[in-house]
Amino acid sequence: MNEYEKQPSSSANNSNILSKMPSFKKWREKLAKKSEIVSEENERFDAFVDFFKRDNDIKKSLVELSPKEQELYGDGAVEYSDRLYDGIRDISRNMAIIMRNFYQSDTLEQRLEQIKTDVVEAGANPERLKQTYQKDFVAMDPDFSDGVRKEAIGYYYRKDLSGPEKKVRSINEMLHLIHSSIVNDEAILQSLPVLKANDGEYDNQIKLYGTEASRNPVAEGIFDRLKGSDGAYTDIVSLPDRTLMMVRDRGHALTMDIGKDAESGKYFVDYFVPKICNVDMVNKLPGVRHVKKKEGVDQVREFTTGTFDIEKEGDVADEVVGFINMVPTDDDMPYIQNLKKGTD
Repeated sequence: MNEYEKQPSSSANNSNILSKMPSFKKWREKLAKKSEIVSEENERFDAFVDFFKRDNDIKKSLVELSPKEQELYGDGAVEYSDRLYDGIRDISRNMAIIMRNFYQSDTLEQRLEQIKTDVVEAGANPERLKQTYQKDFVAMDPDFSDGVRKEAIGYYYRKDLSGPEKKVRSINEMLHLIHSSIVNDEAILQSLPVLKANDGEYDNQIKLYGTEASRNPVAEGIFDRLKGSDGAYTDIVSLPDRTLMMVRDRGHALTMDIGKDAESGKYFVDYFVPKICNVDMVNKLPGVRHVKKKEGVDQVREFTTGTFDIEKEGDVADEVVGFINMVPTDDDMPYIQNLKKGTD
């Protein structure tokens, strides 16, 4: 047998290689599926960005619709009644798009229709117009706000917003409910397109979400600062004008909204701690709404919020990461600390 007989022919080699390659049809289907997933993620991100724009537009409308003193006398009341009705129609259109994308609710739709009716029935009566604006547009019941905070929590499997939803009275409360449900929902955040991710295990994965057009230096800086750490699972969303974050296991699921003030140039960090693992540690957080300590009472189902500012953009990443490390975890709960002391 000569050497040519010992070696498989080149055509046999080619046939062997080709047999291991995926078919062109399967390859094309795989590319199409990947393209479809990317397209869906980008659509969700566009809707996510659109929500914040509409949310901001509605908040501006609520301020602009406040009755001016001269509008509550004579013909001014008629003009204000028309202005208030035009306002609720514009707000309803924005709310319809927001709810279609993120929070479908017959209850809220019915409430919007009732607010329209309230405006019509107020007519040109100055007192009724003032009351309608206050009650239907801008009121915020502290008990309602607290009820939303107790339910709109990331990684909370018993989440149920139906109770607060039924208590909604004003547009301001609707916005609070929907906003809280979105930014505290890990499934929504994690459905967005991923810009960057670290190589950590699941418990300490750091992901940066967004698109090339939405990149901002603050979000990138925080990701770069966290990506090599052994911290908790963290989602960072880069938006053109703000950075949103959710940090698992810090206060159960710490959320932050980081934005720049146009006038002062400072950065403001609004945060929500949904679980009080350690009252003393929580009360040391910058700008915190203090939690009253109750001796002998388990306070984990309580929550708090806070705001602090950062002077320079270059300091944001370090200060935000430092803040995260201050927020207590389950390991900081008093009874866990006592168990540890007992084993020392």
